Amino acid sequence: MAVIGVPVAGPLFAADVDWSARLAFDERYDDNITELSPRDLRRLDTQGGRNGFPCGSDSTLTQGGRYSIETPGDYVTVPRIATSVRAGWIKGRPSAFDFDFAGHQYVTNAIKNWQVYRLGVSQPLHGGKYGTTIGASFAYSPYQYDRNLRSYSTANELGVLPPPRREATYRSRRSELHVDQVLVPHYLSLRGVVGQEAKNYNKCFNERDSIMPFEQVQLTWEPLGRALLRLRLSFIRENLQGVGDLPDTSFFTEPDISSRRRIMSAEARVRWGAKARRTTLGLRYDTEHRDYTAANPNDIYHFERTDERRYATLTARVELPRHWFLSAGAERNTKHSSFPIALAGSSPSEDVTDYTRNIYEVGFGYDFRLAGKQLPANTPGSAGD
Repeated sequence: MAVIGVPVAGPLFAADVDWSARLAFDERYDDNITELSPRDLRRLDTQGGRNGFPCGSDSTLTQGGRYSIETPGDYVTVPRIATSVRAGWIKGRPSAFDFDFAGHQYVTNAIKNWQVYRLGVSQPLHGGKYGTTIGASFAYSPYQYDRNLRSYSTANELGVLPPPRREATYRSRRSELHVDQVLVPHYLSLRGVVGQEAKNYNKCFNERDSIMPFEQVQLTWEPLGRALLRLRLSFIRENLQGVGDLPDTSFFTEPDISSRRRIMSAEARVRWGAKARRTTLGLRYDTEHRDYTAANPNDIYHFERTDERRYATLTARVELPRHWFLSAGAERNTKHSSFPIALAGSSPSEDVTDYTRNIYEVGFGYDFRLAGKQLPANTPGSAGD
């Protein structure tokens, strides 16, 4: 997979500015774009897709199809751009300003198209062997399609049962602060992260709006001291707080998606070869345990529910002459949900439950670099501004 990380230039001096950028283009195949269970995959095959309704498209529609996708899998085109400016107005401690963009364009199921934008800034606090760097970032995605779900607010508005299905879409934002600390120069470093992710669903699913504070601790070890071999361990704790059952739908029990999550990840990366022919291989494995915290026993698909998720990712990258590179990757995701009570005889949950998902990707990219240039004094953000 093409990695959005941006290369940096050599030593900077006061008032110097380095600019670098990376353009990448990936082509991906995702065999389960909405994470359907085996039962829902069979339903899509027999019932067909694209029979759903957008939220608010026609308030008189008392039905709604289960799917707004046509196929369970799809080819995805992913253009990416990442750019970074490093300003050396503090000698020996260059400030970095980053902007990233990634788009996801689906060939068959355009409803799944989405984009994400990210801004970041980082600042070393001091130099020397045991450097400390602080940073912040903000990411925003204006639209993402989840899947078709039953809308209780629409049922309450129309006075119908069962609740009709509508397309669940949302916008999201993610902000974080991080601190990087060198523990053993060239060998061992530690990163701490705190942040929050928020999702705002369309009006048919206000009960699914959420905020999710999170914390992360990440330890990186380079046993050879030259970035040829990197081992990384990470622990993330998330606390998703959903709005849950709303008072304006008193005749229905709306889902409460609140949950506490623990994510452990291990990553190994090996790199070899000369700079113009460097090859990098990476392997990462994540395991997530999720406890749902819904307090209402009538919310049978979330009350005392637990999920186990597993993610395995293999990546490769080959540097080519003249700043080009090739990339490839494969990822397998699995999920298993457990419920404390038997659900026999009741309709299966339309939330994401058990599924298997495989993603394959190839790509290429180009690195730009314009180093050691000094901005004019009247340029916003320059040392003379």
